[in-house]
Amino acid sequence: MAYIEKRGKSSFRLNVVIGYDKKGKALLERKNVKAKNATEAKKLLTLFEAEILNGKYVKVDDRMTLDLFFDEWLEKHAKENLTPDTCQNYVNIIRKRILPVYGHMKLKDIKPIHIVNFVDDLKKNGKRLDGKEGSLSASSIANCHRAFNNLLSFAVKLELIKDNPAKAVKPPKVKIKKSDVYSKEEIEVLISNLEKYPLRWQVLIMLALTAGAREGEIAALEFKHIDFEKCRIQIEQSLTEVTGKGIKLKQTKNERWRYVSVPSSLLTMLKRLKVQRSQEQMIVGDMREWTSHFFIFANEFGKPIRPDSISQWWKRFTTRHKMKHIRFHELRHTSATLLINEGVHAKVISERLGHADISTTMNIYGHVLTEADQTAAQHFDSLFRKTGEK
Repeated sequence: MAYIEKRGKSSFRLNVVIGYDKKGKALLERKNVKAKNATEAKKLLTLFEAEILNGKYVKVDDRMTLDLFFDEWLEKHAKENLTPDTCQNYVNIIRKRILPVYGHMKLKDIKPIHIVNFVDDLKKNGKRLDGKEGSLSASSIANCHRAFNNLLSFAVKLELIKDNPAKAVKPPKVKIKKSDVYSKEEIEVLISNLEKYPLRWQVLIMLALTAGAREGEIAALEFKHIDFEKCRIQIEQSLTEVTGKGIKLKQTKNERWRYVSVPSSLLTMLKRLKVQRSQEQMIVGDMREWTSHFFIFANEFGKPIRPDSISQWWKRFTTRHKMKHIRFHELRHTSATLLINEGVHAKVISERLGHADISTTMNIYGHVLTEADQTAAQHFDSLFRKTGEK
C-alpha cells in the first residue's frame, strides 16, 4: 500500500507501507518531495515504491555515518556492479584503512581535506598491512584512493551528498614499469624445455605466448571456444577465486569478448588434448564436476585449474630450468612485443589483447612502438644513400 500526503504548496510526502508491527500498526517509509500537483506526486510515489520493493532505496539521513553507509554501498552497489576481485579488494581497504579513521564521521562532513590527509598518511612508513618494512607503492595508494572514491561516488548517486570530495584529490601518479619480456632466442629455449612436460602445460604456455591471454582467461577456456576451422579462439570469460566461495566464472576484464587467431600447430596440439580430456571424462563418468562446462585445463574430474596455480607452476618451471624468470603475465607482454617488432598494427594488437581502447595499448607499449618505428625508419637510409650517389 502506498499513498501521498499534501504538506504545503508544491510539497508532498510519499508514504509506502513496508509491514506491520505486533499491534497491527503500519510501518512506513516516507520521503518528502516537490511536485507541481498530485498527479506528478503519484508518479514519484510509484518510483519510490519500486525502489523499496527492489531493495534499491537508501533512506536519506543527515546523520548517516560512513560506517552505516558502508553496509548500504556493499549490498546495493559493490556486490552487483564490481567484479568479485575488485569488490573484495575495496572491502578490505575500506574496512582496514578507511573506516577505522573516518567511519564515525557523517557523510556530509567529509571534505577534500580529509581525503588529502588520508592519501598523505598512506605515504608514511609503516603503512603496509603485511608487516614488511617500507612504504606503500604509488599503485597501492592509488588503489586505496579508488576505493574511497567508489564509496563516496555512490553516496553522490543516492543524493546523500552533493559532491564527491575524493574527486577533488589526485592520488600519486603511477609510473608504468617497463615489462621484462623474452627475446626470440629465449622463447626457443622455453619451447625446447616445454617438450619434456605434459601436453596440457605445453598448450597452456603456448596460448599465453601466441594469444596474449590473461591468466584467468586461459584458466576459463573451454573446448567450445576453439574454432578449429577458422584457426582462432574466443575469449569471453575468466576465472577468479573469491575468498570463502572458491572458483567463480566472470566476464573478461572490461567485459569485452574477442576472437584471437592462433597458429595451426597450436590447434593440432589442442585437438590431441581434447582427445585426452574426453577420455578422462569417460573414465570418471558421474563423478565429473562442473558438468555444464568442458574446460581445457582441468583435473580428471573436470574441475578447472586455479588461476594462481598457473603462476606457481610457472615459477617452478623457470627455476628448474635456470631460465630468466619473468612473471607469467609478462608472457602476454612478450606476445605483444613480438607482434610490434614484426610490424603488426597497434590496433590489431589492441584487439588481440582485449584492451578497451587503443590508448591503453599505446600507454603500455609506447616505448616498444617507438623503438620499432625508429628501426623501420632506418630502412630508408639505404634508399637515400643510393639516391644521393646518383
